[in-house]
Amino acid sequence: MAYVIIGNSAAGIAAAEAIRKINKKEPLIMISDEPYRAYSRCLTTYYLERTVAEEYMYLRPPDFYSRLGIDLKTGRKVTAVNPQVKEVITGDGERFSYSKLLIATGASPKFPDLPGINYNGVFGMRTLDDAKNVAAVAAPGKKALVLGGGLVSLKTAAALCKIEVDVTVLVSSDRIMSRVLDKMSAAIIESELTGMGVKILKETTVASIEGNNGVVKGVQLATGEYFPADFVIVGKGVKPNTAFLKDSGLVSEAGEPLQINMRQETALVDIYAAGDVALSYDLLEEKYTHNAIWPNATEQGAVAGLNMAGVNKEYPGSISMNSAVFGKLSVIAAGITCPRGDDYWVIADYKSGKGVYKKLVLDDDRLVGYILTGDTSRAGLYTALIRSKRRIKNTEKLFTGQGRSFVNLSEINTV
Repeated sequence: MAYVIIGNSAAGIAAAEAIRKINKKEPLIMISDEPYRAYSRCLTTYYLERTVAEEYMYLRPPDFYSRLGIDLKTGRKVTAVNPQVKEVITGDGERFSYSKLLIATGASPKFPDLPGINYNGVFGMRTLDDAKNVAAVAAPGKKALVLGGGLVSLKTAAALCKIEVDVTVLVSSDRIMSRVLDKMSAAIIESELTGMGVKILKETTVASIEGNNGVVKGVQLATGEYFPADFVIVGKGVKPNTAFLKDSGLVSEAGEPLQINMRQETALVDIYAAGDVALSYDLLEEKYTHNAIWPNATEQGAVAGLNMAGVNKEYPGSISMNSAVFGKLSVIAAGITCPRGDDYWVIADYKSGKGVYKKLVLDDDRLVGYILTGDTSRAGLYTALIRSKRRIKNTEKLFTGQGRSFVNLSEINTV
């Protein structure tokens, strides 16, 4: 019997390291459907724009697995888990018995149900192989259409623009990154992107992906407008990689995230889950939700690994967060950024011409969210205040004048 980890990214690596801090002897098997050792998915767009070489994407040195006594199985796709006999089964029929199992299979791009979605030349942008496939067709003067205005879509569009691809982003909502940014911050980032050469069309509905002999040729909108393209990038969110668990009793359908408790345990004994494949406890919403970001995956993986090794450890919870750099403009948004109703106070400050916009969201006397563009230097402080749920004394100091002035939280006493 052995510890078995399915997945070789942020959560899986953190779990393996945590296990080995406690138990250095029991066999540890990691199974990955990718051919690589662990790498940073956050760097795939930098690889695409040719500013980060593949050798610098890897999270650990080549001898990492041997030093920790990890038996890494690459290029193996797990097709089933049998909890009754505690076995993991791969596509080639190989079976691995486990004493404790961690599911850290991450998530995959969510492809909309559109005619032509399976044509050659339609890509997601999640893995190193995705980046390599896009890089193989991306060249100066080529036309690319990016479907979706989320973070990955925009980072991909910016990367393509840097290598002189003609890029158009088609966004269904009235602004980019609409789930996390307000209109002001979205407009600032859009201005930066358009200044780089990225074209952005908002409030568009894609009707179909058009092609010839199974190869993409363009995209048609619901209005009938047609945009030619040499390739298409789909960035419409992600879905957990749980299809192989349908017969295990853990999920009822493919793409359903795994339910876990504060120890990262699933409903089945000795089976844990961490990272983008699982729900995580949201400190602000006070419920389990899908905060699929790299830091959460790492922290969840470490907690899972400790519990698998016999240490009683609870996951402290997460908050939603997005961060990126577009051109010379940095942006971070965390927590509740676009509140609705009268239960929140909002303070904002905008320095026109500098791209500096700061917005704080408070629930009574607690900070619950922020957006920073252009100047993200205090993001760590604000994040710590949100996570700690500390009350801020003298909150009236935040609402000088008409309640629109920005005051540094470092100047306010906290308890």
